[in-house]
Amino acid sequence: MVHLHATSSRALCPRCGTPGSRVHSHYQRTIADVAFGGWCLVLKLRVRKWICHEASCPQHIFAERFPELVQRYARMTDRLVKALQALGVTTNGADAARIASSLGMPTTAKTIIRRVLQLPLPSEGEVVKVGIDEWAWKKGQRYGTILVDLEKRRIVQLLAERSAETSKAWLCTHPEIDLVSRDRGKIFREAATEGAPQAKQVVDRFHLQKNFAEALEKFFRTQERALKKATQGSTGKTRLATRTAVPEKVAQERQERHRQQVKLHKWIWKLYRQGYHKGQIAQLVGVSSSKVYRTLEQETPPPPRRRSRSSSIVDPYLSYLTLRWNQGCHNVAKLYEEIVTQGYTGTQRTLQMRLRPFRQNVARPVSKQTSIWDKPPSSRGVALMMVRPAQNRTREQAAYLDQLIQSNETIALVFKLAQDFGYLLRKHEGRTHLEQWKAAVQASGIAELIAFVDGLADDAEAVTNGCSLTWSNGVVEGFVNKVKWIKRSSYGQAGFALLQRRVLLHPAAGESLRKEQRRRSSQVAVPATLETHGTGSTPAAIAAA
Repeated sequence: MVHLHATSSRALCPRCGTPGSRVHSHYQRTIADVAFGGWCLVLKLRVRKWICHEASCPQHIFAERFPELVQRYARMTDRLVKALQALGVTTNGADAARIASSLGMPTTAKTIIRRVLQLPLPSEGEVVKVGIDEWAWKKGQRYGTILVDLEKRRIVQLLAERSAETSKAWLCTHPEIDLVSRDRGKIFREAATEGAPQAKQVVDRFHLQKNFAEALEKFFRTQERALKKATQGSTGKTRLATRTAVPEKVAQERQERHRQQVKLHKWIWKLYRQGYHKGQIAQLVGVSSSKVYRTLEQETPPPPRRRSRSSSIVDPYLSYLTLRWNQGCHNVAKLYEEIVTQGYTGTQRTLQMRLRPFRQNVARPVSKQTSIWDKPPSSRGVALMMVRPAQNRTREQAAYLDQLIQSNETIALVFKLAQDFGYLLRKHEGRTHLEQWKAAVQASGIAELIAFVDGLADDAEAVTNGCSLTWSNGVVEGFVNKVKWIKRSSYGQAGFALLQRRVLLHPAAGESLRKEQRRRSSQVAVPATLETHGTGSTPAAIAAA
């Protein structure tokens, strides 16, 4: 506890500025301050009251002020308030209060939140290239809007709702914007068209690739026989696994479930042909909207499903095991010792059972699919294999795609179209090759890909810009994850005012590191004894310079 008092011989009246003539009285204020040496510090401040003899001044008695230490009526010093606000912006109220209390500044979560809400929002500044996207208050029900400066890589503004009106109003306040990066949704397209007509619109490349992968997935749903045949061809024919007989009661239950699925499928399609909207169908049938969308993607009822193989504790290590097996190591005990060092926690017996299909292919190389040959990749899995760059595929995936392409000419054409689309996206060659690629898709006669190309027609200019320019919404998606993390870390107290300040005033949002600074900060420290060739200077010295 520290006792303080003012040493000045006079004080100015806060109303008229006249120096006080004499002291009227004094009183004591108790003020909390930042910790000192780990100890809780409390200030006992003696405040004098002065008499103002200016006849026209309405305030005849006034208390002296301490503007650099504490505000009027405050119970905390300015520096303590700033410290609590910094903690509250960086983390949530409960954690910030716990940290502050452990440092000798006891407080509560409500106080932290109240202090953060007193902070003013930062100025938006000038924004030339902006990325816009949605973020979820509650997924599928309530959304907000985030706007990011793509050049400075910072969040400019957070809006409480997702609507064309609010986004348009914000864009109208920034006439300097010349580029808007967005997804393919109609809300942000309308907002960008009306709110920033002078700006060039760019469709996000990730969403283009994602929508194309979804079209591929629809195509491969009709190619189940080809997918299974390619699996057998890439892994070699193996002995059929002996299956235990299914009890009659279980078989009847499975048949009943399949009948219910077929009945539901026919009901949804009947309502759809009668003109009901998909949302109305979901309410009438009693299923989710996504279920209705998935059902309407396939006109024929689903076939009975075979029970899929359950995953094994050995599966994460199959890639390594196939490599060692093809190198000639067929000793299960030795393989067991090797994968134990990598984190395997199962038994040697489990490993031996899992490698049994490998011994049936001793004369030829094995692959990961040799062990799970009876379950071909899903249509979604094959679609993702095709859109993935070749250097990012595993050896098993490459072998499977080679077999799939060789066995089916239509799939070979689809693979070529997928590679061409991915190439023009990654190389930004939309201006020169996008129209050629569209013509090739139309000539292929593949309905799913043609539907994807037709869907690009109403937003052709923005799609071409997305395939040609380097700007995209990747930075925005990263900031969306940050917003969701901040919202969830607030433990149910993330009202919009608090969330907006925690996002916009976060220390990392103030001054983003330049690319060169990020590169230097991520470098690994090198011992000072090592020298670079030719200069004689150590890498550490060069980095410091």
